[in-house]
Amino acid sequence: MKDRYMLMWVRIIGLITLLCCITPAIPVLAHEHGGDVAANMKGPSLLTINTSVISLCIVVILIILLMVRVHKQGSTTSQMSGMMVTMTLSMTSSLVVGTIAGLWLEKLFLSAVIGVVFGIVVGCIAGLPLSLLASMDGMLSGIMGGMMGAMFGVMVTMDYPTLSIVFVDIIFVASMFLVYKVLET
Repeated sequence: MKDRYMLMWVRIIGLITLLCCITPAIPVLAHEHGGDVAANMKGPSLLTINTSVISLCIVVILIILLMVRVHKQGSTTSQMSGMMVTMTLSMTSSLVVGTIAGLWLEKLFLSAVIGVVFGIVVGCIAGLPLSLLASMDGMLSGIMGGMMGAMFGVMVTMDYPTLSIVFVDIIFVASMFLVYKVLET
């Protein structure tokens, strides 16, 4: 048992050391250089577009996988777990979609509408097999995530757009991992 705790602490310390070594290089790697070409370019760069397309594919695949799991397991899931699953799924997915829409469109209203509608649809579909309360919770969380994602996307348009997409993807994937753990228990 003592060796197990020691191994856990070694992993944690190793991860922290790795993050401390890599963190100073992240803004330099994420910053898109291009000289005069980048100054004349309007809209997102090719790297940002490619990253966002991959991100959207990951989001859609994970949403489909989780919804299939929720539909199979709907009757055995507790009401509180169902509410947490739909809330997490709709909020984080609409956060990613709203961020990408904000980066692409660079306008707050339309990107907020896209993020909010996406979150409402995901929350409603994910919560229907569980309960009406879970569906409502998912829809309301989707509204909040879509608006926050759109604001974040519009704000970081000029700074680090690619790194912002990677950041919200990490949040989304980590949340989906935790949701799968909740559904296993």
